[in-house]
Amino acid sequence: MKFIVLIALLYLVQNFWTPQFNQGHQVIVIFSTGHILESQSTVPRQVVIDIQFSIVFKYAPQVFIQTQKVDWHLAMPGGFSERVSYITTTGFKISGIAVGPNPLYELHIYWIAILDLRILVITLETWDVQELKTGTGQREVQYKIEHDLEDATNGIISLMGVKHSSYSSTIEIDIAELTSQYIIVSVRTYSQSQLEFIKLNVLIGTSESLWSSPMQALINAPGHPFVSRGNGNYDLQLTIDCPQISGNYQLIPHVTIRGYEIMNFENIRLTYTNVVLNTKISFTLSTWSTSIIYRVYYQGGIFIYDQNFKFFDPYCAELFSECDFNGDTIIICDKIPDLQAIGWTKPFRSISVPKHRILYLFDQINYRGVKQSVIQTQKCNQFTNILSAQFQPTISFIKVLFLNTIVANNCLTVKFYSQCNYQGTMFQITQGQNLQQSKKIPFEIMSISTCPNIIIKLKAPGGSVKEITTSQACMNSFKFPKYTQNI
Repeated sequence: MKFIVLIALLYLVQNFWTPQFNQGHQVIVIFSTGHILESQSTVPRQVVIDIQFSIVFKYAPQVFIQTQKVDWHLAMPGGFSERVSYITTTGFKISGIAVGPNPLYELHIYWIAILDLRILVITLETWDVQELKTGTGQREVQYKIEHDLEDATNGIISLMGVKHSSYSSTIEIDIAELTSQYIIVSVRTYSQSQLEFIKLNVLIGTSESLWSSPMQALINAPGHPFVSRGNGNYDLQLTIDCPQISGNYQLIPHVTIRGYEIMNFENIRLTYTNVVLNTKISFTLSTWSTSIIYRVYYQGGIFIYDQNFKFFDPYCAELFSECDFNGDTIIICDKIPDLQAIGWTKPFRSISVPKHRILYLFDQINYRGVKQSVIQTQKCNQFTNILSAQFQPTISFIKVLFLNTIVANNCLTVKFYSQCNYQGTMFQITQGQNLQQSKKIPFEIMSISTCPNIIIKLKAPGGSVKEITTSQACMNSFKFPKYTQNI
């Protein structure tokens, strides 16, 4: 580890990077084209589409999905689901899935891919819907999801899938609470409606990167064209109030559908288009044919793209010879006993320090003399006569506890992968193996394949311990470091 650090120091290259984003619209399936979602009844059945970004990201981004158009048969059970997989720096796969035997005619999405450490995408997919599956009247289930975006203040929620099992097609999702450590999402249904499955994703961010509106609802009176027009299309122009955001930013508006109440004697047909940001967010909400829509639940948001914002290595300190993170630079992930010995003779004017970490600067070699402690990023300051430096070491670990006492169960291995969906480079730990090897995993863990009666505990630098007991297909909502041994 030290050798690698010293080589990086000699090159004196900047390690920071700036946000990136890409967005688009994707038709997954179209009505009356013979695709398997409408022509077959196997459950589940899916169509997979490859989406290519128009840019190449520095690292694999996070992808937020907004269901833009749905059309499926009125018969129960019915519904849809969308799945994002194989996210790389150049694209991802999107799957459209029919979760019931009845036809799913049409499915479109808007998507945005974001590489920004102030943004996080969280996905919830569950068949454990509890009382939403039975009973009548208003019923609500809440789900608590932990996250590690400490400065998160705003969030946008979007419906990605649902299976209606009987009676009317009614669902509403929203964000009940958002804190620095977790988010609570609510799923509700009403009257005699019953659900078997729910999927959603939430885009959360800091106040500098994301604005989100309060939850919005369109409630239609009996004479409203969404209810009483008879047959044909109807377009409704809607707006969402939003603040005026000033600065050298690109503002990307979003609208999400978070639920609806639709007459169960007609097909579910709903779409929105023409999302525009002026003084307000405006868009067109539409239905067509004979569908009757009593309510639509939705939300608006704005991604604030700042192309000049700088991100630094989250596990190392970076020191610059000029203010505003300019000039020559060195990266310190552990300690340097003699800065002059590696060719550094300049003062430091700006320093990046990861959260909850400390950089110690000394005016003598070998960590002697006057010690200065730097606990937060310094955009412009003066650090002179610095001859040695020591950074708080990175501490991360993996523990695997094999609790299996069933003789017939021969599953004794946990596999870690560098990509989602158990793809990419693989590292495995088998029962009886020396667990010290787990400190040498050379990639960021994105998916884990495990078995019953096994507990996996992972700790990121400066973070809390995460406990895993089931296989994880894609862990975008928890930022694991590369598990490398500290020397």
